Amino acid sequence: MAADPRFTLQPVNGGMLKLDTRSGALSFCSMKSGAWVCEAVPEDRAALEGEIARLNARIAELEKGRAGGVPDIMGAPVPPQMSPPAVSPPAASPPAAAPPADGEGSGTAEAQKRLDQAMDMAEHAFRRFFDMVERLRGREPAPQEQSL
Repeated sequence: MAADPRFTLQPVNGGMLKLDTRSGALSFCSMKSGAWVCEAVPEDRAALEGEIARLNARIAELEKGRAGGVPDIMGAPVPPQMSPPAVSPPAASPPAAAPPADGEGSGTAEAQKRLDQAMDMAEHAFRRFFDMVERLRGREPAPQEQSL
């Protein structure tokens, strides 16, 4: 049984691509002055890693800025006792209603409020989307209250 070849060649426009199957190095080979000349193909790995780091920093910045703002309805559910309050309550606020004793309703008033906000936002987004579709079809959307 023959050993696997170290290099593989692939014809491309203007020459050949040479892949070193052991190191992963890629070279472009072409005829110059009657001889084959191979030049290493530069890797953009550093540029890709830099862009990934920049995007991760941007995500962290956006996540930090969202605290106390719009709830993340796509994220994993957070237990009510662990979630930070959206608005700090006044010093003399009345106590929140206790959850039902039957054990069925484990959500708090704050969680219900956040869910209602998220559903209102989703409804608004869907209405705007369907209005846009109707405008693109050439029909006027049904009159609605719009507050932007």
